[in-house]
Amino acid sequence: MMASRTLTLALAADIDNLKKGLDDAEKVVNKSADNIADFGKKAAVAFAVAGAAVTAFAVSAVKAAAEDEKGRKSLEQTIRSNTQATDAQIKSIDNYISKQSIATATTDDVLRPAFARLIRSTNDVAKAQDLLSLAQEIATATGKPLEVVTNALGKSFDGQNAALGKLGLGIDATTLKTKSHEEIMQILKGTYKGFIDNEATNAEFKFKQLTIAL
Repeated sequence: MMASRTLTLALAADIDNLKKGLDDAEKVVNKSADNIADFGKKAAVAFAVAGAAVTAFAVSAVKAAAEDEKGRKSLEQTIRSNTQATDAQIKSIDNYISKQSIATATTDDVLRPAFARLIRSTNDVAKAQDLLSLAQEIATATGKPLEVVTNALGKSFDGQNAALGKLGLGIDATTLKTKSHEEIMQILKGTYKGFIDNEATNAEFKFKQLTIAL
């Protein structure tokens, strides 16, 4: 009888331990399942964000390429309509814009319209390039938009120096009224030449160059 009771108590204890063990195991399994589910949710969000970023980059790249092509063709048409440039010269101008963009840390979508503006006034590729270089030096030195500076230089070439006077470039009204366009350009070159080279020594400028190159 005693043995039977002992055996019963032992079995009961074993059953309790088994139940406890099963409960603990269930908790572990449930916790693991929760952790896995939580990881899955986080992973899904991470992949979704990454996917959205890739998609956004792809859309941005396609848009930028389309805008770049539009700008290139617009400049090409301006050159054809206003100069006697050959196909080979026009191709070289596209290379010139790319190199100038990196060298001066200026995006080509800013350079092309500026160059086109000068082409419309000068009707000459070489003169437009010369004025664009000067315009960039002035823009770098004064912080004024390249578009504004090139427009003023273009008007000066056309015989109207009032726009230059409004830029506050250090040329007095008498000089603007009495000097020729070429004489005024020489004055400006003497004043502003070298500002881009000076800026090129700055880390921020170099970073812009790298960004544009990439």
